[in-house]
Amino acid sequence: MDIVDRYGLTVAELSTEEALDVAGPWRGPAVDLLRVVDPHPHDRAALTAAGFAVKPSWVNWVAPLRDSEAAFLGALGANERRKVRRGLDLAASAGLSVRVRPELEEAPLEEFLGVYEAQVAGMRNGLNLARAEQRTLLERSGSHIGVYAYEGGRMVGGCVCWVREKDSLLQLRYVATAAVDQRGALTRALYMAAFQAGRELGCTRMSLGNDTSLYGHVTSPGLYEFKKRLGFTPLPSGTVDPGAGGDEADRFVSLRALTDPSLLLAYDAGSGTDGSRGSTSLGLRVLASREDVDVAPYRADFLSGVTVTVIPEASPY
Repeated sequence: MDIVDRYGLTVAELSTEEALDVAGPWRGPAVDLLRVVDPHPHDRAALTAAGFAVKPSWVNWVAPLRDSEAAFLGALGANERRKVRRGLDLAASAGLSVRVRPELEEAPLEEFLGVYEAQVAGMRNGLNLARAEQRTLLERSGSHIGVYAYEGGRMVGGCVCWVREKDSLLQLRYVATAAVDQRGALTRALYMAAFQAGRELGCTRMSLGNDTSLYGHVTSPGLYEFKKRLGFTPLPSGTVDPGAGGDEADRFVSLRALTDPSLLLAYDAGSGTDGSRGSTSLGLRVLASREDVDVAPYRADFLSGVTVTVIPEASPY
């Protein structure tokens, strides 16, 4: 067993054998969760029976771009469609302008990274991944576009997107907005501009990028809800980005480092029990300190089901 820190989560990494030996309340070191890294598909059923959720490490949210903005909006629920249209109107009335740059240039990218850093600094467990990749982004600027929003001459938000021509996919890499009025409206305006840029480049699909499969730690449950309402479907990242694959089996023993509730996208209980990788169908586990949490906001047609896993506020160690 190894005890490691994963961006504020204290994780006990176990072998499959060690995990299957754990029964009842966790009596080991003070940790937030128990984890088996990349479990063999043959072991999924046994790990599930032992209380572990087998899940992709990362998920990638994908949706068809459709032929036009009107067609894209028409596929959304009425409430989200109103929010997008209202957001576009509010962004325009606030004097915000959105510009698309066909490749990444050093000066606007540096300005965007300043907005991104300020946003990350306000997060509970924010990760400044974009700054670490600045040099690589500039080296590959020809395969990326920048979508930037300005209030007067000041950048107040943006998206850095990867144009994957062979996959007919425009993949959002990084997005950030400043703390301005109508922040939600600005985000929707940026996304609509990025989607239109993707159509003009001949892409048929849009990806909102890779997230960890846990919402309530680095990312919030609200991000899951936002992407769901916008018509995107989460897929195991390995099916979209082969280099971002890998599975984990997690059993949470504490919510102290997470929001209450938190959300976990995991494979169906029977997926891959025959030793194959199995279905990529995902269900949602709501991790909460009580049973009567309202799960209605989290339901979606792409989910195989929604279950609540109760984790006591004060777990015994």
